[in-house]
Amino acid sequence: MQRVLSSKIMMISLLIVLFLIAFAVIRGTVYERQGNYQRVIQDIARNNVNSQTVLTPFIIVPVTTTFDCPNDKSKICSKRKQVVISPETMEWKNKVEVDDQSFKRGIYRAISYHNQAIMTGRFVLSDKLLSPAANQQVDWSNATMRIYLSDLRGLKSPPVLSINQQKFAFEFPRDEESNPLAATYTHISLHDLSKSNRFDFTVTMDITGTGSLQFLPLGKELSLAMVANWPHPSFFGESLPTKNITSKSFNADWKNTYIANRNSQLLAGCMDANTESCKQLQQAFHRPVSSNTRAEYSQGDANNLAVAGSFGVSFIQAVDVYLMTDRAIKYAALFLVITFGAFFLFEILKDLRIHPMQYALVGAALAVFYVLLLSFSEHINFPLAYGVSSAACISLMTFYVSYVLKSIARSLLFSTILAAMYGTMFVILQSEDYTLMLGSVLVFVLIAVMMFLTRHVDWYELGQKAQPQE
Repeated sequence: MQRVLSSKIMMISLLIVLFLIAFAVIRGTVYERQGNYQRVIQDIARNNVNSQTVLTPFIIVPVTTTFDCPNDKSKICSKRKQVVISPETMEWKNKVEVDDQSFKRGIYRAISYHNQAIMTGRFVLSDKLLSPAANQQVDWSNATMRIYLSDLRGLKSPPVLSINQQKFAFEFPRDEESNPLAATYTHISLHDLSKSNRFDFTVTMDITGTGSLQFLPLGKELSLAMVANWPHPSFFGESLPTKNITSKSFNADWKNTYIANRNSQLLAGCMDANTESCKQLQQAFHRPVSSNTRAEYSQGDANNLAVAGSFGVSFIQAVDVYLMTDRAIKYAALFLVITFGAFFLFEILKDLRIHPMQYALVGAALAVFYVLLLSFSEHINFPLAYGVSSAACISLMTFYVSYVLKSIARSLLFSTILAAMYGTMFVILQSEDYTLMLGSVLVFVLIAVMMFLTRHVDWYELGQKAQPQE
C-alpha cells in the first residue's frame, strides 16, 4: 500500500533527525577538546613565555621648558617633556628557529621560537635639540635608548648596542622611570649623545616566545626581513610582506614607510601624555595569548592590531585537527542521506526488505567515524587518522551489509560508494578555497545518479507492492 511506502520514508527521515542530534553532541565534544587544547597552550605561555610584540628601538631625551606661570606672572613654571627620536633609517633582520617540542603537556604541544634579531640603522638629531631655545634645557645626561618587549621573560640575554665599535648592554629600568606607554621595556643610557648630530648603531637581541611574533615599526625608512625554519606561517597585521614559502622554511620582507611614520607620531604623542595615542599603541601589547592553530587569529583581532600599525607572523600547525574534524562533521547529514538513500534504492530496485534497526546500525557506524577521527588525529597526523578511521568504518559496514543485502556483490558496490564518499570528503577538506564548489558538485552528482537509477520506477505501482509479507 501507498501508506507503507510513506511510513518507510518517514522512518528514514526520523532516523536522520536522531542522528543529526548525535552529530551535534559529537561536535560539542570537538569544541570541548579544542577548548582544553587552547587552555593548555595559554597555561604554558603564562608559565614560560608569551607571544612577543617588539617595538623598534628609539631614543628618549628629557627636555625642560620654562615659562611664566599663567596665574602668577612673577613666578617661573616649568614643564618636563620626553622627546622621542625615531631612527632615520633602519634594517631589521630576524633569523627565527621554530619548534614544537620545547613546551609539551600531555598530548598538547605549544609552538615556540628563538629569534636572533640584528637591527642596524642611523639616528639623526634635530636642530631643535642640538640648539634649543633660551627657555629650554635638554638633559642629555638622562637620554636613553629603549626597546619595548611585551614579555621580558623571553630575553635570553640583555640586548647589546654597538656604537663606534663600542658595545653596551641594555638594562632593566627602575620603577620610577617615566613610562606612559605602560609596557615592559629595557633601556641603555646615552650620556654623550649630543657630541654628534647623527650616528650609526647596531642592536643585537635574542628573543624567545610562543605562537607568534609581532612588530611595531618606527622611523622614516624601515625594512624588516625574516627567515624561519617553519613551513606554516600565517601573516597578519596592517602590512603583509613579500614572501617565499617552501616545504621546510619561509622568508618574508616587510617595508611600509607610512606605518612606521604614523607609529612614530603616536609614540611622540604618548610620551607627551596623550592618552589616546598610548591606547592605540598599547593594543598590540595586550593581545590574546596564541593558540597555535589556524583559527588562532580572528579577523577582528587582526583589525584591532592594525589600528596601531603592527604586523607580524603566527607560527601555526600544518593542520588544525579540531577545525578539520568540525568541517568533516558538517558533511555528516549528506553522508546519512547518501547511505540511507542507497539502502532505500536497494529495497526498491532489488525488492529487498531492510529493517529500521539495520538502518540505525549502519548510521551508528557512520557516527563513530567522527569519534575515531577526533581521537586518532590528536595523536597522529590528520591524513593518517582519516585513512585509519574511514578504512575501519568501511570494513565494518561492508561486512555487515553483505548479510543485510544478501549478496557479496551488492556489499562490494555499497563499500565502493562509501569509499568514494570518504575520498571525496577528504579532497573537500584539503581544498579550503573550493569547498563550496566541490560540495555543490557532489550534491548535484548524487541527485543526478538518484534520478537516473529511478527513472523507470512507477512510484504508485511501488506503493501498491510495498505491503508487509507474512
